[in-house]
Formats: sequence, C-alpha cells, structure tokens
Amino acid sequence: MQEADLPVTVAVQSADILGEVPLWCDRTRRLWWVDVRRPALQSYDPVSRRHTAQCLHPDLITGSIALRDKGGVLLATPGGLFTFDPEQGVAARRIADPLGGAAGMRLNDGKCDRRGRFWVGSMHDTRREPLGVLYRVDPDGRCTAMLDDFVLPNAICFSPDDRTMYFADTHNQMIWAFDYDIDAGAISNRRVFKDWTHQKGRPDGATVDAQGYLWNCMVASGQLMRLAPDGRVDRVIQLPVTNPTCPAFGGEGLATLFITSHSQRFTPQEQAAEPLAGAVLALDVGVRGLPEPRFGG
Repeated sequence: MQEADLPVTVAVQSADILGEVPLWCDRTRRLWWVDVRRPALQSYDPVSRRHTAQCLHPDLITGSIALRDKGGVLLATPGGLFTFDPEQGVAARRIADPLGGAAGMRLNDGKCDRRGRFWVGSMHDTRREPLGVLYRVDPDGRCTAMLDDFVLPNAICFSPDDRTMYFADTHNQMIWAFDYDIDAGAISNRRVFKDWTHQKGRPDGATVDAQGYLWNCMVASGQLMRLAPDGRVDRVIQLPVTNPTCPAFGGEGLATLFITSHSQRFTPQEQAAEPLAGAVLALDVGVRGLPEPRFGG
C-alpha cells in the first residue's frame, strides 16, 4: 500500500450541500454533476473554467445522472427516471418509475454499462433500514429488480473487460464484486470485494481506471482509495475534505480525477473550519480513466 501525497486543486468552489455523481461528457468537454439537496444539475468547462448550475424542480431530487446516446441526461429521482436536455431546456420526461410512488424512497447512485443499460440503487431518504433495491433499467425503459436488502447503495461501476460489476452499501461499509454477463445484463457469483467495517470511513462513489483498478471515495475519513482488482489497497490519498463523495476521470485524455464532496449537516462553525467542503476537487493520479458509457434510451 502506498500513502500518496499529491497536489489537490479546487476545480469548482460550488459549495454543494451534497455534490454527487460527476460524469465527463466527451461531446461537450464538460464535467457534469448534481447537488442532490438543492437540487441542481451543474457543469464545468476546465478550459474556460466556466461553471453553470441549473436548478431543478424540487420534486426532481436527483440521486444520479447518466449521459444519453440521444443527447442530454437521464435523471434518477424519487418520481422515477426522467430524460432532460439542459442545453435545449426541454422539459423533463419520465420514461420509467421503478419505485411506484413508494413513500420516502428515492433513487441514489447509478451507472451505465457499455450496452446502454442504467443500473441504479434505491434507498429510503430518512430511515436507515434495508429497504433498498438494485435495479437494471434497459434502454426501452423496462426496469428489473436484481437485488434487494440494502440501506445506502453506492459505487456501481464496471471493469474494463465488462466481466465484473462492483456495488457497495455505504451504511454497511461493504463493497461487493459480481460476475457480469454484459450480453444478458445479468450478475452472479456475489462476493466480498472489500470489507471496510473496521475502518473509520465508509465507501461512497467509485470509478474504475483504464488499468482496472477501482477508485473509491471514503466519506467521514476524507480518503480516496485505489483498490486492485483483487481488493488489495494499492494507494491511499488524503483529501482536504472530510466527505468526498464520488470520483470521475475527465479532462484531456481522461487524465484528471475529479471528486465531488458534501457539506451536509455541517454547522456554520464546521463549514468555516473546512471551507472546501462541498467543492469539486481535481488531481492528477498518474493513470487515465475510461470513457463514460451512455444510456441507450
């Protein structure tokens, strides 16, 4: 294990309450992410350094987003999955509703596979109970419940060869790996990839680099972990925020690792002591990422 001391820069001082799910769009050359609690869809152009924030309807509390083949984004909300084009200002249109209006439930972390399916987990917004479900959403909008009994689903991502899917329950401090059949969109052979139950931090969002290593943000400890395909801790990077939430590779050659963070439930005193809480950070970790798959619907 290598303790890495790398220079960290502030990409955007966005002051997010709950910044999450950054995605690099190769078409617009911008980073996209959300503030779950405002709610707001945001973008950042590293060349011009222009930051935009588009407020969403209060009902569209967005736990995750995906880029779409047809343009625009997919929003994962308590009321279902909506397509939305922030460039054209086209009104959001619901294409699926896996939760069916269940009280207190919302969609959280989600990612696309390389066949255009969107995988997303659900959770109760206030109760820390195992009510969450992992769904597979096909490009035609069909939703299939794949697994259940989770509290806070996170860290959905896929290996470069499409043979492994990763998934975490932040509350239970566990990351699992599954065999993945990309042709069928099926998971099997669930196994523990990394058990964090004896660590201070909890696993939040994750991404996989071009070498097949998983990068995982650890909320409550301010750490960024790089895990080898066998689950071994390869690198630990201490960040200047207590609660990093999700990493994503972007920028020229996908060589920059962007990291969102949160300031949720911070007192004014805590925010003053940690001024970067809620910012988007950036660092060069010496490896490149993979292009972000798009939703096929």
